[in-house]
Amino acid sequence: MSRIRRWARHVHQSVLKMLMTLSGIPALGRLALLLAGALVGPYKDRRILSKLTSRSYVSPGAQIQCHRLHLGCNCFIDERVTIYSHGDGGEVRLGDRVHVYRDTIIEIGAGGSVTIGDNTHIQASCNLKGFRGNLIIGRDVQIAPHCGFSPYEHNFENRDLVIHQQGIRSAGDIVLEDDVWLGLGVAVLEGVHIGKGAVIGAGAVVAKDIPAYAIAVGVPAHVIRMRGEAVRPEAGPASPTQNAGWSTKE
Repeated sequence: MSRIRRWARHVHQSVLKMLMTLSGIPALGRLALLLAGALVGPYKDRRILSKLTSRSYVSPGAQIQCHRLHLGCNCFIDERVTIYSHGDGGEVRLGDRVHVYRDTIIEIGAGGSVTIGDNTHIQASCNLKGFRGNLIIGRDVQIAPHCGFSPYEHNFENRDLVIHQQGIRSAGDIVLEDDVWLGLGVAVLEGVHIGKGAVIGAGAVVAKDIPAYAIAVGVPAHVIRMRGEAVRPEAGPASPTQNAGWSTKE
């Protein structure tokens, strides 16, 4: 029986590899991806499809309109992901093995770009923008659901004009260095630099730079300690990682 199971598993993987290879053919690609998805199951069960060949898996249910989209190898782009460039947008560049999960929007315009490094995972319902400034996310970054990144803001000082007619400005790029972890619902604002290995607790609004290996929480986000240090009594009984949202390892 175990021999039959191994044979069946081999046949199953061979069929999936064939379908992923066919997904690169314009006339057959969508049908091949639909069949492959049906064979492996829903949602994160489909991640296997991004590992079978060097091709990335881009769900037929994703909406992509981006003339300068660069996908690395073995990326996973889930259903209902939107990658959209306005006519004056820069580029969207995803490194190898980047995962972007459903209902996430990546949008660029006004010369802005979005760059995401290798092995970074963007969980569901995040909003990543590149307008005026760029959004630069490093390698091995874990971003929990409902996080937002805005490297620009609206001008609003002129009370004689409605805000949407006053244009936008940027205080600089948003940069997340490698190995950063953002908890559920974190907002990162223009010009912010988050250092390597930093952890940002759930619901934080990051308006100023966070140093490497710091743990920051709150509105606005402030550092409560450094990773590896003993917890200070004033930090309270719960660590920020306990409040940092859903695990991004799954």
